[in-house]
Amino acid sequence: SVFSQMQREMRGWSGATLRRGFVAKGHGGQKRAFKVKLVGEGVNDYSGPYREVFTDSMQEVTDLDDTGSSSLGVLEPTANNQSEVGEGRDLFMFARPADSSSIFSEAKLKLDLLSSEEIDLMKSFSSIAHKKNESAREIEEALLYLGRLAGTACRHGIPVDLPLPLGMVWKRLTEESIDMKDTLREMDILAARRLQDGDDHDATLVTDELLATQRRLLNSFAEGISSVLPVELLSAFTGEQLRDIMCGNPDIDVEMLRRVTEYEGYNNDDDVILHFWEVLREM
Repeated sequence: SVFSQMQREMRGWSGATLRRGFVAKGHGGQKRAFKVKLVGEGVNDYSGPYREVFTDSMQEVTDLDDTGSSSLGVLEPTANNQSEVGEGRDLFMFARPADSSSIFSEAKLKLDLLSSEEIDLMKSFSSIAHKKNESAREIEEALLYLGRLAGTACRHGIPVDLPLPLGMVWKRLTEESIDMKDTLREMDILAARRLQDGDDHDATLVTDELLATQRRLLNSFAEGISSVLPVELLSAFTGEQLRDIMCGNPDIDVEMLRRVTEYEGYNNDDDVILHFWEVLREM
């Protein structure tokens, strides 16, 4: 995959290398940190291939195989995405390592023996109290690189398609206050309902472990971004604003696009032009 090739090639690169932004003659003003060479293709990198590697890499991390599992094991679809329920059915979250145990799984059988203070303490340190294995290390390395890639794209004005949860990722990066119930509902509305309906200790443990794992993996993603972008300034934005800056706004203002369109060989009141804008509005 393009993502894996770039991760391997850029493994030893420093953040300073990715922060540079040179503009070559004839490249349309596109800032770049490196030049792309497509082996076996007679293509010169006049910024098109440079933008394409970011697009391809982001598409690969969200690609699913025939079983609905992540192809690269970097991101995985949220429960809402898998079940097609609730809002944010297109969202992905950080892939959870296989056979990764935490203090939640070890405490499952003795939760009733813990005091409320001990449970609060367990939750406070849950994001770091994980037993790491090879799978966990590989995912953390991949997320570190994903953060560097997303940060580089943002620095050079290239929006990327990275459908991550607003509450768990973008609001946390901007240090915005979040509601954990809303955060859970965005990823797994059925689990949120189970917690709301009754005092289910097992459901609580599973949910707490999910959120703790996502917080821990977010650290790797944020570390990657911090090597390219000044993360201390991210708090100047809201989570929604940061998401739009890095991923672009998916909503297209058709009327604004129509107002600035220039026609050659047609008039703006020609039937074919009117039909074109009508179809575009309905999409």
